[in-house]
Amino acid sequence: MLRTASHPWMTRVRPTASYTLQGARVELYVLPHTSLHRVAADALILATDATMRMTKGFRKQLRDYAGFDLVEQEAVSCAPLPPQGVAITGAGRTKFKHILHANLYDTHYTTDASLQQQGLLNALTVAAERGMQTVAFADYTLDLRRALAEETAWTIAQAIAQRPSGLNAFKILCTDAVNGWAFQQILGWVSQRGFEPYRAMYRIRHTMLHAAQGERIPAHGLWRFTEPSLRPDDALIKRGGQVLQSKTRALAPIALGDATITAGGALPYPFVVHLAALEAGRIPSQETLTAAVRAALSLAHHQSLRTVLVPMPNPLQGVSTDEFAHTVAQTISDYLHELISKIERFILVGASDAEYRAWQSAVDAQRNLLSLPPLETAQV
Repeated sequence: MLRTASHPWMTRVRPTASYTLQGARVELYVLPHTSLHRVAADALILATDATMRMTKGFRKQLRDYAGFDLVEQEAVSCAPLPPQGVAITGAGRTKFKHILHANLYDTHYTTDASLQQQGLLNALTVAAERGMQTVAFADYTLDLRRALAEETAWTIAQAIAQRPSGLNAFKILCTDAVNGWAFQQILGWVSQRGFEPYRAMYRIRHTMLHAAQGERIPAHGLWRFTEPSLRPDDALIKRGGQVLQSKTRALAPIALGDATITAGGALPYPFVVHLAALEAGRIPSQETLTAAVRAALSLAHHQSLRTVLVPMPNPLQGVSTDEFAHTVAQTISDYLHELISKIERFILVGASDAEYRAWQSAVDAQRNLLSLPPLETAQV
């Protein structure tokens, strides 16, 4: 029997992951924005402001693949939308039956987690009153300034947990791979542990420290702890192909305690930052490690690497696993308190349980250190 290929617009997309969150089924979709029209739901909850314009972030992505100004013109006709207000429009050339535009801002166009949660709950109330069964949430992190996907995921999960009765099927749409990874971490945690504090992550100013364990974690840059020679013949560089090998050979050697940056070549990262923290396969001192990390931080900031992957050297010699993790985390924290960095996230990757526990302990130490009371209020 001859089978004909389905048209791309008619092809069904599958969820990246599925969770059960306090009795509700939640499907997470991590997909390019060009596939937004392929996900179906009774309603899509779309974050907006009082103007209801769809000119940036997820709103623009949806506008472009829902018939350009077809949806936006209808939305703008409902403006101005009051704080925490909800407006209903059609969904253009998508498989959503309706779009619920939820204003997450106050009268001064500022927002926080409580305002966002209330806006989402208001939209869920409208969906329940109209008998909708399947509701999708758009990852609105891209619509905010200095927002982190972990916090957005936590807020959406809280809204689902407090949903009106009758709503038990949800979809969450992420069009950024790193944000999708962050949503998987949070939704996995909440589905297993509820809203117990997540000790493996901590926000320092506008940047998230996130301890993690696993492979194929998306990022914009990878840190590589190496020798001043940059070791252009090691396994990682070979996987990067001829481009990465030739770049490392051209830049080597660099000074011990310094760092340099190259394109990622065939690696799944746009950039690789090489930290010259090793000497004869060992970290000679914590001072050398600190200097190399600070040099790498400066490169990552100026190259606008929003998410940086930080694995431990293998094998790690010269310092213990705990000493390495705490030194790196403390150096990152000190740097982030010196300037407003463009780096949004450090994913501190443990290749084993011991490495992951060391990273988690280092993140927790930063939380405890920065939570201490001022000296004048501390009891002696």
